[in-house]
Amino acid sequence: MGDQMEEPIVVGRWVTRAIECGGLHLDGGAMFGSVPRVVWERCIEPDLEHRIPLATRLLLLEDTESDRVVIVDAGVGDKEDVSFRERFAVWLPEGSDEPPLRRAIRKAGVDPDRVTDLIITHLHFDHVGGATTLDAAGHPCMVFPSATHWIQEANWNSAIDPNPREKASYLRQNIEPLEGTQLKKIDGDGEILSGITVERVDGHTLGMQTVRVEGGGQVLRYLADLAPTRHHLRPAWTMGYDISAITAVEEKSRILAQALEEQAVLVLEHDPESATAKIELKNGNIVPVLK
Repeated sequence: MGDQMEEPIVVGRWVTRAIECGGLHLDGGAMFGSVPRVVWERCIEPDLEHRIPLATRLLLLEDTESDRVVIVDAGVGDKEDVSFRERFAVWLPEGSDEPPLRRAIRKAGVDPDRVTDLIITHLHFDHVGGATTLDAAGHPCMVFPSATHWIQEANWNSAIDPNPREKASYLRQNIEPLEGTQLKKIDGDGEILSGITVERVDGHTLGMQTVRVEGGGQVLRYLADLAPTRHHLRPAWTMGYDISAITAVEEKSRILAQALEEQAVLVLEHDPESATAKIELKNGNIVPVLK
């Protein structure tokens, strides 16, 4: 399902690729919030349980000026039991017995042992679950124990003491192993690596971060759950999962206005068909232009 970028996109010093790391199915109504079903089901067809297929698409960045290899987000992973996998109809990359994240990176033609950094947009299970796997004793352990893991401090605090509404999305087995790694907690917006900036947004969950890559006159943005699919590139189309729909609309409107001015390439983390898009104005409305 979905596709990788046909060719890597070079953004300054960074060679970027959108890579597939499996996917899952979530309730269509929850994914589209107040958008009526008669409208959203024309966009993505639901199954008999009213779920829609969603990719877990990551961003792989190779630095041409150093040995850094950066991954943004990690997918669902392989730690969960059969009941969990069936409930969300999870599918994982085909391949060896390696953890799914390593398989996805290897399939993209990169040695996973080269990974130096993992940027986690937020700690919901479908974004961070793949950063850990089970060891021989069945205990959660890090897939990249030597890598630097980047997370917003506000999101970390939310995840370790989750509110009742989000508790089912913040799973302890995904979060606790991170404490033993090179964990860097970020406070707000800022450039964390040369040409790579994170921007904090709070509408979906407190302390989520989007990722902006800039260089050589090119901009690429990884929007995470600010706009999980191309259909959510409409500012008013938010998710039922968002903790504050109004905040999400305001943040998305601001970032999409910037992306329009920059002519940025937008990476769509959950779109089942399209890895990337651009946007344009048509009759005063922002609409996606698929790559």
